[in-house]
Amino acid sequence: MPHLKDILASTNDHAKKTRDFLLDLIFPIECVACGHEGTWLCRRCFSRLKLKTGQYCLDCKQPNRFGEFCAVCAPARSLSGVWIAGDYEDRVIAKMIKGLKYHFARELADILGSYLSLFFKDLLTRSRLSGIHLRSDLNRENFTRIKSAPGVLFDLSRSMIVPVPLHKKRERWRGFNQSLFLAEKLAKNFNIKINATGLVRTRHSRPQAKLSGTERLSNIRDCFTWSAPALSGQNIIIVDDVVTTGSTLDECARVLKKAGAGEVWALVVAKG
Repeated sequence: MPHLKDILASTNDHAKKTRDFLLDLIFPIECVACGHEGTWLCRRCFSRLKLKTGQYCLDCKQPNRFGEFCAVCAPARSLSGVWIAGDYEDRVIAKMIKGLKYHFARELADILGSYLSLFFKDLLTRSRLSGIHLRSDLNRENFTRIKSAPGVLFDLSRSMIVPVPLHKKRERWRGFNQSLFLAEKLAKNFNIKINATGLVRTRHSRPQAKLSGTERLSNIRDCFTWSAPALSGQNIIIVDDVVTTGSTLDECARVLKKAGAGEVWALVVAKG
């Protein structure tokens, strides 16, 4: 006689297959850029995606090299800064993010994860300064460039990736956490440790997209907790799909810092 959990698992699988079938009818798989059938983004259109090289302080929009919060804005933040890979005004990127979150097209997570990885590789190249070592070529200019780069990028073996968690209620409704998919892709591509269960969303709040800046702060406060061992100075890279005001990311950083984290940076696909 089958166990109840086996029956429920079979029922859930059937429901997911039915949902995926209906989604294929409503949203047929085709390139979001050129309409080519069979893939959400063809190779040609993927190669045309632009990476955001210019970063800035998320609060005051003052340009800088690595998206750190400026000296004026930093005291109010737990995050060190936010790395933004692309532009939400790019219709292709926007359509992929919306397709992943609202049309449940999970295959788009792999494409967006690859895009995020390309950006992160470029970020590493700019911060690591290939060819510069502690030798005679470490002149004043190179030293200044190294000093201004985020410490979290210099030794990825001492860094950890943490995806922004969804509340269990919302994750059950959606069927997955898009931030987790992105984080897993990044962790695999760069051989970085990932902790997908330590940061937990304990309170189900209203969607941030519908709120003002001030409302976002109060809405997200005390929504997260760290349920794993203390971080003991470990640097963290928080991964999410979109940032707007950064309230959610900063609340995650506050909790991680309280758990003993060192530097906490955020990496996102786009600025909403």
